[in-house]
Amino acid sequence: MRKSYRIPTLLALFLLLGGLVGGVFLIKRGIKFSSGAKVEIKPQQVRISNIGERSFTVSWVTDEKTTGFVQYGPTEELMFTAYDDRDQISGQQGKFWTHHVTIKGLSPATDYFFKINSEGQTFDNNGRPYSVKTAPLLGEALPNDVAYGTVVKQDNSPAEGVIVYLSLANASLLSTMTKSSGNWAIPLNMARTSDLSSWAKYDKDASIEEIFVQGGPDGTATAIVLTRNDSPVPSITLGNNFDFRESPPQATPTEPPVSSKFEVKENILPSYELRIINPSSGEEINTLRPEIIGAGPPGEVVDIKVESPKVLTGKVKIGGDGNWRWLVPEELSPGQHTITVSLANGQKITRTFTVLAVGESNLPSFTASPSATLTPISTPTPTQILTFIPTSTPTPTPTLTLTPTPTPTIGGRIIIPSTEGGIPKSGSLTPTFLFSTMGAGLIFLGMFLLRIKKYDAGESARKR
Repeated sequence: MRKSYRIPTLLALFLLLGGLVGGVFLIKRGIKFSSGAKVEIKPQQVRISNIGERSFTVSWVTDEKTTGFVQYGPTEELMFTAYDDRDQISGQQGKFWTHHVTIKGLSPATDYFFKINSEGQTFDNNGRPYSVKTAPLLGEALPNDVAYGTVVKQDNSPAEGVIVYLSLANASLLSTMTKSSGNWAIPLNMARTSDLSSWAKYDKDASIEEIFVQGGPDGTATAIVLTRNDSPVPSITLGNNFDFRESPPQATPTEPPVSSKFEVKENILPSYELRIINPSSGEEINTLRPEIIGAGPPGEVVDIKVESPKVLTGKVKIGGDGNWRWLVPEELSPGQHTITVSLANGQKITRTFTVLAVGESNLPSFTASPSATLTPISTPTPTQILTFIPTSTPTPTPTLTLTPTPTPTIGGRIIIPSTEGGIPKSGSLTPTFLFSTMGAGLIFLGMFLLRIKKYDAGESARKR
């Protein structure tokens, strides 16, 4: 006679309970059954900037070139997608070290949620979406005031696609990305207070501006400048710290970032040539009277022509610092316009831009500030840019007061994770594997018990 074997009910319950307790313990300890996302594609130094009534900007860096976009929405369902500013211009996704995504068309004083997608993988704030609240509606902004300049690499070539962050005391962070020429421009008058409740107030002569430049593998740079000499800010070379409050400005080398493999080379001063700094080619602006900003040989006279339904012309003398500004004398009609600037020596540049109809966009654009070298005077409004948070990557020298911090501090209205000890993590597969294994175990245990029961029933039938 065969012996029949049975698993006591209490023992089965203890096995099941033990499996559950063990699974919870593994989750608590963070045991992983599969590797996470590649470190190289994880967003680092995530910052929220340019918080306005209807837009804000998300920026980050990666250790290798990746595609990147932001999924966002007024709820955690995240029904919308915004691509990198460069992708929005080119119409196709590119791979970059630095990432700058401007999210537009939002509602004032509204909470929004978002996640970052890097190279096809989604990253969030420790299991939940990031959160930010747009600014409330305010009255007319302060008079136009634009800070602008140029960023170059160690070999003096233009640093394209570099993120420039600018902060004023007790003001929201401003940011922008350099163009192919290395030029950048930020409207200070669009900065709000840290809590976003009003326009930021500052001294147009003596307030300190702190600038942090993130160039990815090409390194970082920091600079301090006073508001009276920020148009333009002297050229910033990646890999150095600058204090432009002193004369001549003092520059000290920064330690290269951990991910940078570029060696520091001798800095070479740039040569003057005719350039248009603003607007950029194909740029959309929302002011009917934009200010044209450029650079060229000091003392030369620039001939300017704007081709619209009505052709507008003017002349302006380039200042001793090599910069010039010209305010369009009349309002332009919405639509595409062409501007041509030229010098007597034959240098000529032609560029097209689009003026948006009133209410069509929330982006600021150059409208102008008085300048001693201008023929006309009036007011500008540059491209969308707002909010600054330096990171722990640069190491400022004693000549600087800029103290980058690893965690974004954008004000009480924003919820963002600290990046001090790490970077955003993608979702873990641990719970999935754990509960799948437990489920399969329960199924096999049930089948085993059922088979024993049938076996016992057969044995009992044979005994009769």
